[in-house]
Parts: sequence; structure tokens; C-alpha cells
Amino acid sequence: MLSNTLQAKPYYNIREKGNDYHVNFYLRVKGRFESFATSFGTFPTLLQGQLTCFNNAIAAEDDFFKVTTASELTGTIKEWDVKRDNNTSSLRAMAEAYAMNPSDAAKQQAGKKVIDMMRHYKLNINDNYELQGSRTLQFCQAVDADSTAQQAIAAVGATAFYTALKDANEHCRAFIDQRNADRAAASQEKMINLRRATDNEYAHLLMITNAYALTDEQQRYNTLLQQIIEDVNYYEKVVFAGSGSAVDGGSGSGGSDSNGGSDTPGTDTPGTDTPGTGGGGGNNDDDPGDQ
Repeated sequence: MLSNTLQAKPYYNIREKGNDYHVNFYLRVKGRFESFATSFGTFPTLLQGQLTCFNNAIAAEDDFFKVTTASELTGTIKEWDVKRDNNTSSLRAMAEAYAMNPSDAAKQQAGKKVIDMMRHYKLNINDNYELQGSRTLQFCQAVDADSTAQQAIAAVGATAFYTALKDANEHCRAFIDQRNADRAAASQEKMINLRRATDNEYAHLLMITNAYALTDEQQRYNTLLQQIIEDVNYYEKVVFAGSGSAVDGGSGSGGSDSNGGSDTPGTDTPGTDTPGTGGGGGNNDDDPGDQ
């Protein structure tokens, strides 16, 4: 009976592929084990321990991959940019409304002063994040240093808009700085090490799973192994077709050997691609106006 036991092989072309393929395949493996546990119950202590190590490894790789592609801060930056745009427009609209109304000379002059300052610092909601942020900062610094400007903004009833504009700009610039710092910390060497750790934890996970398939619960574990083998075949023959290696960033054709090599765990060196440049490509995450 044991001669029919399935043996999933961990050594194959995934280690040569781009970061996006690498992460996505291992997330699929993670899902297979989670689904298996839901259907068949808890794993033995040894297997559960190794599965935890594997899950931790792929989580670390996935988190780092996200930083190198589309930062989670990007959505937050956009939200604050919308607030900055809205309050810039509201401040301008209030100032223009009074600047064009001759019935109150004092407020008309106040409106003109605010408009002149906004024009002087070239506030434009269509500028890219960095340019808009620096010009808004200069404008706010000038207003804060000029009591007459503050009085003019108050006179046209726009103090709340100015305060909100200043706050939104500070948040937007701070989150951009944080995103840039995160990306600066993202090194090629770190991704290589994270990939290697996931590869090794996966190899050991399969070894233990294969071992349990030799017990009296052979059929139970064969179900899981068959799913993993099918996933490997699918990635090798379909997903990797034309994806190329991590080194070339996505050109060429993927291998169709579902068995892979026969090397031992921990001796391989993952691809040396720059984070985010794998076969599927990452999100460039350009700010509006940045080319």
C-alpha cells in the first residue's frame, strides 16, 4: 500500500522566478494547508510547528514585497491629498467671492490679498504631490508669519479652510516621507534572504508532510499532497510559461519540469531581481503628475 504514496517534491523553478510569482505560489500553498486543516482537523504537533514556521516566513516575504511595490501608505496619502485639494479650492472660492464683491470694501481687499498670496505661491491642485506639498508649505509659512494675512483669511470666513489645508498638507507630506523611508529600507539583499527562508521552510514542510503520508493516515495526506502537486504542475506548465526568471525580470519561457532539480534544502540561491520587477510586475505607484 505504501508504494502508492504520493511524494511532493519541493525543488522546481519557483526559486528562479520573480518576486511576485514567488510570493503568490507560496500563498497558494499556505491556503492549501489551511483548507486541509479545516476539512480534516488539526495537524500533528510536529507538522503544525513546521507549518507555523512556513507561514511566518511567507508572511515576512509578502509584507516586504508589498513595501517594494504598492505601499499601503499610498491610499492614505491620496486621502489626505483630496482633503488638501478640497480645502485649497474652498479657500480660493471664499476669497474670490469677496474679492469680486464691491459692497464691502474691507472684505473685498481681504479677498484680494488672499488670492494674491495663493497666486504668488502658485497653489495648484493639479501639481504632483511633492510640488503641491512644497508650495502649500511655503504659503502656510508665509501666512503664519503675517498677521495681516491671517486677518484677511478670517475676514472672508475662511479660517477653518486654511487650518484644514495646513493640517492636510502636513499629513500628506509626512506620509510621503514615511513611504519613501520604507522603500529606502527595502534592499535587494533582504528580499533574497526572505525568499531563501521561505524556500527552506517550504522544503522542510513538504518533507514532514511526505513522512506523515507514510503512516496509517496515508490517504488523508495523499489528498493534500495531490493538491500541492497539481499546483506545482499548474505553475510550471501554465503560469510560468513565458514568465522568464527573476534575473531577466520576466522574459523567456518557464520550465515545464514539475519535478525540478535534486539539490538539497538551503543550497540554492534565489533570483537576484530588484524587488517588484518579477514576471507579473509591480505597481509603480507614481504620484499624479510624476512621469
